[in-house]
Amino acid sequence: MAKKSAKKKAVRRTKKAEPQPTENTGRRRMLANAVRSISRYYNDSDDIDPRRSINDECGYPATDSITLQNYRDMYLREGVASRVVEIFPSESWLLTPTVTEDANPQTSTEFERDWEGLNREIAGSSWYQGETGGIVWDYLQRVDVLSGIGSYGVILIGIDDGLPLHEPVKGFERDMPTSPVGEYNVLFFRAFSEDLAQITAYETDPSNSRYGQPTQYALTVGTGDGTLDSSGGSASPTQSTVNVHWSRIIHIADNLRSSELFGLPRQLQVFNYLLNIRKLLGASPEMYYKGAFPGISFETHPELGGDVDIDNDDMRTMIENYANGLQRYIMLLGMSANSLRTQVEDPSDHLQVQIDAICIRLGVPKRIFMGSERGELASGQDERAWNRRLSKRQNDYLSPRVISPTIDRLILFGVLSEPGDGYTILWPSMDNLTDEQRAVIAAKRTESMVKYLQGGGENLLHPKDFLTGVLEIEDDVAEGYLENVMPAEDEGEFDVDTEGDT
Repeated sequence: MAKKSAKKKAVRRTKKAEPQPTENTGRRRMLANAVRSISRYYNDSDDIDPRRSINDECGYPATDSITLQNYRDMYLREGVASRVVEIFPSESWLLTPTVTEDANPQTSTEFERDWEGLNREIAGSSWYQGETGGIVWDYLQRVDVLSGIGSYGVILIGIDDGLPLHEPVKGFERDMPTSPVGEYNVLFFRAFSEDLAQITAYETDPSNSRYGQPTQYALTVGTGDGTLDSSGGSASPTQSTVNVHWSRIIHIADNLRSSELFGLPRQLQVFNYLLNIRKLLGASPEMYYKGAFPGISFETHPELGGDVDIDNDDMRTMIENYANGLQRYIMLLGMSANSLRTQVEDPSDHLQVQIDAICIRLGVPKRIFMGSERGELASGQDERAWNRRLSKRQNDYLSPRVISPTIDRLILFGVLSEPGDGYTILWPSMDNLTDEQRAVIAAKRTESMVKYLQGGGENLLHPKDFLTGVLEIEDDVAEGYLENVMPAEDEGEFDVDTEGDT
């Protein structure tokens, strides 16, 4: 009894020594709640079939045990995982949007001039005149990628207000201002993923409009390439952690669910498939290495029975010389060497099944995900549906949650002039055809016209109906084609006799 009592006391002391929950713990709980509906099927699989656990049998981790470091490592080292993270940003930003205040392209407002000059301001000494492909768009696309590795990403806006980064910009001491608070210049932009931009404090005042949102971030900065490990593994010599006030940060989160701060990592819902691909790609060369080179079976002659004395050391040396050197013979006495059958299997079908599963979940046409045959007519229907999805992402996510918050913050800083009637973000159409696509369409239409004329199609379908209904040519264009042809027939340039000879 004394031993049991001592054990209970030891347990109680251990519980008292446990650390108290922190705000980061609360953040992780919020993220766990957001993904609980996804993990329920896998976590409850044992209840469906109590004889087995799918996660254990397949080597899949539990959803709540997948860490940010796991996502980061997969993104940096696995090509398919990085494609999953980058597919939507890379395709969405293929065309650069236009920010305008006045719909008249012939006029330029002060706001538009400030926006066009922002690239030169950030770049310092630069003569770059265009808006397309500028530095601002590059940082916005970069944070779009980084925010998908974990549950969010941030942009740090450096301005010349003369205050430390951990202090709020003047006018942002308590709440989000509704009018410009100064006239500052932008010194730099920096993009960070979640692992390099930890939230360290939240707004706890219920009377503040930013209640529950971050107030302080701890950013890991350095001269590296943005893949620095906060534990210091490949850290830059100048790596350091700085505290930054929220007013200098643009918080970006994709795939939002119940939380406004933490989205679902883009790898989460296909993580099992990514692990399967990792196994297949890792096992394939190992299988070939071990199976493509036939093994050798050494067998003693049956008539000798068990009276064969084998010198294992000499045989091992001879086999090593045969396998690793230029020696192409093996001398045996009382034994024979038989080549074993190679065992190599093509993993392509298994790999394609995993790719198909990823594309189904992401809603991405397989040709586009694989980076091949993009825009070919054979996949025109898939591409049109994909373009509509990209257009929806541009207008429903990138414009209101990435571009607009950045522009609004720059207006509050006085970097951009305040637009009188607001501004508009216009994305070019994703359905614009390339020169190659136009050439293919022209060839197809010409071939159809020739077959229509040679087969006497005008007896069944009027030429205008054929041009507009079959070839999908605009009415006015079709009428122009016909006007150029009909007068020539009326003037007798094309005569047809009763014998049918032209």
